Amino acid sequence: MKHLRLVSVLLGTSILMMGFAYPTAKDSVSRPEVVGAFSAPPTGAGPGLLAAWSVNQKEGYTARFASSSSPAGNSFYVAYDAAQQAIYIPTVAGVTDIMSASSNKVTAHFNTIPGGRVAEVVPQYKLVLVLSGKELAAYSTIGAHRMLFHTNVGGNAMVVSPGGKTVYVGGNMDLSLTEVQLPTGAVIHRYPIAQSGDLIWARNQIFSADIKTGVMSILEVKTGRVVHVATPEVDPAFSYTNIPGATAGFMQLAVSPNQAVVYAAGFSGHILKFSAIHDTYLGEIPVKASANQPNKLSGIAVLPGGNQALVTVENQKESVVINLMDGTISKTFKQFMSNRWIVLPS
Repeated sequence: MKHLRLVSVLLGTSILMMGFAYPTAKDSVSRPEVVGAFSAPPTGAGPGLLAAWSVNQKEGYTARFASSSSPAGNSFYVAYDAAQQAIYIPTVAGVTDIMSASSNKVTAHFNTIPGGRVAEVVPQYKLVLVLSGKELAAYSTIGAHRMLFHTNVGGNAMVVSPGGKTVYVGGNMDLSLTEVQLPTGAVIHRYPIAQSGDLIWARNQIFSADIKTGVMSILEVKTGRVVHVATPEVDPAFSYTNIPGATAGFMQLAVSPNQAVVYAAGFSGHILKFSAIHDTYLGEIPVKASANQPNKLSGIAVLPGGNQALVTVENQKESVVINLMDGTISKTFKQFMSNRWIVLPS
């Protein structure tokens, strides 16, 4: 009970007055298929909640991993270990919690690098990577979770190659994309790709989203070739000191199940599409969650089947399920959001 809380409890009676409620611990809650740390600022305190949803359920729910209004409750990008069915939740406080995907309870925690709130599991080496703005460290996913390596390569985004041999690290404030060897932690190469807000792997290429310029950079890993694709997702007055005030800008990236299409959530209220086959911009899908105010999109996850996505409308503090073909919205989850969703394999 102490690890599973209703969003309605967190926000008070206003949720019930608005006509909806989330499952309680007593209700039958399926194993989640999409999870993400509840939205939190880049530093400082966070709500200590994991947002979770199973596509066969009408509503999402939240699982508590730390007390609210504390650095231990501030996470950004969680990771999943399929072998243990465990969700790794890295936090600003320098502690990573491990939550069972089946029970929604924290089963363990261990010390990690300060400020590290981005994680990625590498099953080939039984390790979890934790990234902060200044450091990258690897820890064992078994036993006492000992540190396996530490390097002064920081950022806010990373992606691991499918074979687990390398991890690529970038950040909004970085001038290059850094390739790090696994499991040694040795820096292999730096690519001329700057300001990576998020990274994703598709068809032996890495897509890097520049939140400020609206340019998608595509790295062909085997050759080192880089293609830059411009888009209309640009706010001329964009400032890193006031990202919530932006009218455009890339947020999370997602990829279709066949890796043919890469999607980017945009603060303009659009999901942008890119061909991973031809390295081209395919256009955008408007998300009309509200007709009366902006729809600033942040988190996005393509759902199983590839026809729909769960998308966070950050400024409205809600998430919607949208058809990726025609933009129709089939579900709306109020007071339920994450800046970075992940899909758990079945």
